[in-house]
Amino acid sequence: MNYKKSIILVLLTLLMVSNAVLASKLPDDVWGYVKKSIPSAKQRFDSVVVVSDNVMYIPLYPPANKSVDKVSIEYVYPSGKTLSQLPEVVLLNNGFSLLKVFKDDKGNYTLTKKDDLPIKVRLGLMPQDMLTPIGLKMPESLKLTLGDLLIPSKDETTLALKEEDKQKTVNPYAPAVKRNEFIQSAEFKNKKTFINPANSKFISVYDNSSKTPLYELKLASMPLKIVTSEASKAALVLYWSTRELEIISLKDETILARIPIDSNASDVVLDKKENIAYVTCPQANKIYLVDLNSMQLKKVIKLDQKPSKIAYCETDDSIAFFDEFSSKIYNVVKNQDDYIVQPLGEVKNISKVIADVANIYALSRTQSELYVFDKNEAKLINTIQIDKKPTDAILFGTKLFILCSKEGYMDIYDTKESKIISREQLAKEGFYSKMTLIPGDNNIIITGINSKNYLVFSLDTMKLVRKQESYVDVASIVILDKAERL
Repeated sequence: MNYKKSIILVLLTLLMVSNAVLASKLPDDVWGYVKKSIPSAKQRFDSVVVVSDNVMYIPLYPPANKSVDKVSIEYVYPSGKTLSQLPEVVLLNNGFSLLKVFKDDKGNYTLTKKDDLPIKVRLGLMPQDMLTPIGLKMPESLKLTLGDLLIPSKDETTLALKEEDKQKTVNPYAPAVKRNEFIQSAEFKNKKTFINPANSKFISVYDNSSKTPLYELKLASMPLKIVTSEASKAALVLYWSTRELEIISLKDETILARIPIDSNASDVVLDKKENIAYVTCPQANKIYLVDLNSMQLKKVIKLDQKPSKIAYCETDDSIAFFDEFSSKIYNVVKNQDDYIVQPLGEVKNISKVIADVANIYALSRTQSELYVFDKNEAKLINTIQIDKKPTDAILFGTKLFILCSKEGYMDIYDTKESKIISREQLAKEGFYSKMTLIPGDNNIIITGINSKNYLVFSLDTMKLVRKQESYVDVASIVILDKAERL
């Protein structure tokens, strides 16, 4: 009888506290204690503590918050360990607990097997907005901590196509052997590669062990642009026809968040230091700031202009954008909580904008010119004739590498000398229009639709390394250093 009363009491307690942890964020004192003990730790949008690619902790919220003068460990398993030593279970003196997530022999996620944990731990509740680890195996003694959370299976949550769905996507006119084959060069060693083929809402996922995809992902629609966060191992997807931004986990191919916006997005750039994405929305006259740490919309910058192409400068934390209405370039600097928007000059038919601490560089696709604007003086200071149809550019050190697509040249502009210092022939056939930096390397991959090849170019030697045949028409390519899934 006493046992039944205890269970009823626990259930009532869980019901009472469930609403308190719907929009969870660890209290400042708890997070401060965790951060001091594990400086590398990051708090996810659902308050899960991520230590590394292989270690994370699920917090348990107590039935009632207890105020303490100083947060400390009340109980730890295995005993004698500090939080910095990454124990399995930690109970703090204010009632909060941390449970370490493990992988068992079959690759399933699970928690500690210790079944005689303190009642304070077993009365805790997981955040009710938590992105539950797929296929989490819950010990009997901790099942009440789930509350209303449901544990998704791999089939329920993954974006990966099932075998029967995959067959439906096969083009009956495509060569059976070469469909989606991507022949990888030595630069792809220890990388994981995500390729969105032209005119497709599917993403093929590769590693360097095979030229055929490991699996395929099905997106909500055809993507306009994909930007990835190395820090969060997540991708922010912009769509051509959807008024929504989507954040996808690149560890387990699940949807982390959907963020509605007022109109179709146009461009995106990432502040890698703060892990913030700036998304332009010209028809709404807005720039959306998306936090890829919390997976939430952080701020909206409302403008009089229609921002489309955008650039970010990490050195002075400024952004630059092209206004579709006036065809002008604008520089934007922060002033406390406000933003100062300053016009710099006009550019016709812009294809790319890039910024450093001193200047803003803009490419005119139809004029085949590079425009250089001085940020401090707020004016055009140089116009350089470049090869035909510039489509993309990468700033590396003091050199701006400009991809000129019509006849396949790379023009290299020295920002210190203010002149073109080299023009390298890449390929005479094919229309190559996109450059992607390989992580951990100073090489770039140059891709183009209908080229059936990709190019590898060295930023160090400023020379073409190789031309590699491939059977995929690449619209977007994402290259990440290979890492174990959480």
